[in-house]
Amino acid sequence: MGRIAKALQTINSYYMAAAKKDFERVLAYESAVRETVAEIVGLLPRELIQGSRFVRPLASAPKVILAFFSDGGLCGNYNDVAAEALLSLKPTHEDLIFGVGATASENLAGLGLNARDAIGGLYQAKNTPLLVDFFLGVLELDFSEAWVVYATATPGTKARPVAEKIAPLTFEGVREEIELIGDPEAVLDQALGAYLTAEMLKAFYAAAFAEFSMRWMAMVRAEDKSKELVREVSLQISKTRQERITRELQDVVGGMDYEW
Repeated sequence: MGRIAKALQTINSYYMAAAKKDFERVLAYESAVRETVAEIVGLLPRELIQGSRFVRPLASAPKVILAFFSDGGLCGNYNDVAAEALLSLKPTHEDLIFGVGATASENLAGLGLNARDAIGGLYQAKNTPLLVDFFLGVLELDFSEAWVVYATATPGTKARPVAEKIAPLTFEGVREEIELIGDPEAVLDQALGAYLTAEMLKAFYAAAFAEFSMRWMAMVRAEDKSKELVREVSLQISKTRQERITRELQDVVGGMDYEW
């Protein structure tokens, strides 16, 4: 068991390092998109911005919740922490819940919730175009609020639930207007959609890094437990062997004739 845990620990260490690099890259990407969108928004009429469905969505529409669960097992309490983040929003059957992760549908069903749609198997594959298409499908719907929920953790730290509202968006300060090429409404919709997609990608890679971190920590604990079991078994074997030797000596001594 110790050797298996050590092997899985090594494998997950590789995936964890790769996920960390991906997360750092997507943070830089999200920051660049945010700055670019702020520049674009600053050039558009305030009335147009306030009329955007991402800035002032329909109050009567349901919430959209993007829930990130694990792609597999042996990852500690990752799914429990992700579920805690989801339940903090008090979701109802009217909410539109989308799952990311191979275990998403199963975990949502365990909470008595149904996934409007789900996608899994991408934490290792990292098929970003497929993931972006999934996120854009989420953003096509009418919603009153948009949330991402997941678990976050780094090696050696306790996992914590994250429930982050990504829409409606708010913007401050509108600079002098200039003429833009193309339909301003289409420009705004694409810009804000790109920003929200970047926010979803950030949550995805944070969740991926957390899953591999927690799986690595679980394998470390499993290896430590196997070593502890080996020590306990070794002590028990030594104790049993010593008791057997003691009994044999007692039998030998008890059967000796001391009369000369």
